[in-house]
Amino acid sequence: MVLSKIERIRDKHLYNLYFDGQPLLRIHEEVLVKFGLRTGDSIGEETFDTLKSSEEFVLAKREALAILNRRARSEKELRDRLRNKEYHPRIISLVVTHLNEQGLLDDKQFARIFTRHILSRKPAGKALLQRELRLKGISQSLTKDILNETLQEQSEEELALAAVTKLLNRRPMTKQAHDGKGDKQRLISYLSRRGFSWQTIHSVMRKLASPTPDFPE
Repeated sequence: MVLSKIERIRDKHLYNLYFDGQPLLRIHEEVLVKFGLRTGDSIGEETFDTLKSSEEFVLAKREALAILNRRARSEKELRDRLRNKEYHPRIISLVVTHLNEQGLLDDKQFARIFTRHILSRKPAGKALLQRELRLKGISQSLTKDILNETLQEQSEEELALAAVTKLLNRRPMTKQAHDGKGDKQRLISYLSRRGFSWQTIHSVMRKLASPTPDFPE
């Protein structure tokens, strides 16, 4: 095939490529520049397929950047979004690799931000944090590193005490909740749902049962 015409689409960085007089392909300017295309070029089937793949890569990359611009995403989330847009798995992998190399997609940084976001909204234990990170596709080893880092800044027991404090301040029961079995069970269930270990819950309940429970400010 002969590239007979390169037609720029007005107000866009897009071009229609005519082969033997027929408009067969639309590409972005960066693909045009990358291949150094000029009218009169003879384009074989293999080169034509490469042009189509390069254009699909550019489209997927732009889609990925738009997704990441709205908010940070894990690699799994981004792959899922691009898959829903029906991009080819090979193209998705190329885009993900490119964004990782550019530092625009970083599961470690995402996991760190995501974990702190959860804790800023409501105190949570290690089990809940692990579950949430796993749903985002964060690896087990990376999850372990992030939680070790996060829980060094604030222990799980401190987080559990903060959770209890918020609950007690929000509900009509008083800080003498340990006097009633119903209220005690409610606190235990709440901490369990928030992902705190039984060891942590036991320690917190023991502190609540003390004459002068130590509540964080």
